[in-house]
Amino acid sequence: MMSDAKQPGGKAFWRKVAVPAMFGGVFGFATAFALGSFADGRWVGGLSTSAEIALIGGGLYVMIALMTLIGTLNPKAGARYLNVEDAGELAEMRTVLVNSCIAMALWGAALVALALAAPGPVPAPLALASALVGLLGGAVFAWRSWKLSDELMAAVTTEANSLTALLAFAVLGGWGMLAHLGYLAGPQPLDLLTGLYALSLLATFVTVARRGMMRLG
Repeated sequence: MMSDAKQPGGKAFWRKVAVPAMFGGVFGFATAFALGSFADGRWVGGLSTSAEIALIGGGLYVMIALMTLIGTLNPKAGARYLNVEDAGELAEMRTVLVNSCIAMALWGAALVALALAAPGPVPAPLALASALVGLLGGAVFAWRSWKLSDELMAAVTTEANSLTALLAFAVLGGWGMLAHLGYLAGPQPLDLLTGLYALSLLATFVTVARRGMMRLG
């Protein structure tokens, strides 16, 4: 018989999976709506569809990083909505997670800068400089996080990166192939970058699930 922690109707399931999932869905929708409204507002208006999607994607990266960072710095609160056993696990992983959150926030900010580039409100040279700082800075903090990770987390990172590459080849490569043959409209340059961001998140989720690391209680 399944324990209460693993039963879909168990209290632990609702506390560790269903409630955080619903919270994440509402939070994600609210963030996307706010960013979409910002993109259509008087200060930004005129962005292309690709730029708006990139803005939302980058903004979600930043917000996810901030929410995770808040939970990491406040383990008692973080244990309620992050995928961990308890507050003690967050305390043990604090340095790794802080570096990872900073990397994610910088990468998200880089995509936001590119989304706002001319003909948006940010001049192209400034957007390029901001994006390079974000991407390279994020890489430094991601490397620091990986170096501080234990063997399991380092393996998860490697697997997620490999899966991201495979998904990118299949999804983005397939899109390019069909566009070349005239079956689909070709991707805009910014679409490719936004796609990599989205596939990276998907690959991480799949890898964590395959490793049996989705905490149910």
